[in-house]
Amino acid sequence: MFNDMKVYTVLLIFFYYLTWTLADVDIDSFKTIDTNLTLSELYESAVEAYLSEDWDECVKRFTEAIQGYKIYKKTIIKCRQNCAIEAEGWEPFYPENIEDLHFYERKIRQTLCLMRCNQDYKDIANKEKLKRLPMDIERKFLDHHVYEYLHICYYQKNLFQDAANAVFTFLVMHPHHNVSVNTLRHYLTLPGVHADNVSNLEMSHFLNSYVTGMSEYEKENYKESIKLFEQSLRDYFNLENECRIYCEGPFDQGWHPEFTSLIANHFTYSLKCKRSCSRLLNYVNGEHRDDLLRSHYNYLQFAYYKLGNLAAASKAVESYLLFDPVDETMLNNKKYYLGLPKTRMEYFVPRDEALAYVKRQEYERRILRYISEEFMLLHEELKQSFNKTNKNKENQVH
Repeated sequence: MFNDMKVYTVLLIFFYYLTWTLADVDIDSFKTIDTNLTLSELYESAVEAYLSEDWDECVKRFTEAIQGYKIYKKTIIKCRQNCAIEAEGWEPFYPENIEDLHFYERKIRQTLCLMRCNQDYKDIANKEKLKRLPMDIERKFLDHHVYEYLHICYYQKNLFQDAANAVFTFLVMHPHHNVSVNTLRHYLTLPGVHADNVSNLEMSHFLNSYVTGMSEYEKENYKESIKLFEQSLRDYFNLENECRIYCEGPFDQGWHPEFTSLIANHFTYSLKCKRSCSRLLNYVNGEHRDDLLRSHYNYLQFAYYKLGNLAAASKAVESYLLFDPVDETMLNNKKYYLGLPKTRMEYFVPRDEALAYVKRQEYERRILRYISEEFMLLHEELKQSFNKTNKNKENQVH
């Protein structure tokens, strides 16, 4: 789809995009939202305005719902972050970690904290007790379906650039939605709409620094590009961490397992969700960039080299190789740097954040592989046992 759209739009790497991140959302802005409605009711009222062709109210309600969801999500993440920090700061009741009781004590302390700070988003849900946003409604926000409505409302109000931005945001998540592709093509023919101004309204914040860093890098402004790529890295890790924290939500198991099974099931559910965070961050306008994170270190190694900082360049090389240890170009770079008289072998150690990230990714991958293999094996064993038992029963009847 994006090959077709290149005639009409310009890819991310050449332009700045309007971005939304948790850091961009001001909790006080919720005061402007109709607090008489829950987020579910606000979304439903927006759909009702759309169906009633009340375009002013449609834009107003969907805009409020999108902003309200960002605040809701930010508040939950902030609550969990603060409670994890608070629980880590407590001294355990007993210094020795007997039967992993330190883990359970910490979780109990976190739970008490969560029960307190959850009050912050009771107001957003506007109920006397905590009311989570139903998953079917939340999916409308996560999958950008709200923009499928919103672009039509903008169009009906002759706000054509806003309409183009909204439909493009929907297409990022649904690149093969042919109706929307054709709609965007139409919008780009309308007065006041410019392809280079079309924006993904949900673009991850770190990409602004990344794109600008690439621009400065191409201009050989290496000092500025380093600053921007370093900022992009920090933002990337922060955004992924926020995503992972949000994955620690409730899980309806649909049955009543034993204590250990309950913990294992919820952990697995949460872990699978967390593993999807990096994949989501690596989507650029509907296209997956598997090398997006490690490419930061590629740019950094050369930029640091051009500024004569061989220690930082060597660390960036080694960090990149954590992600792709057989990359011939980077291995040749390492060989070249080692041949320089001022380079020391001890420079070639990966950066702390890269090493911690790769270690965690590998550990989690092994856990999930174990779960997949062992539980599949157990399933087959139980299936064979069940079939054998049924066969014996049939033989006894005859």
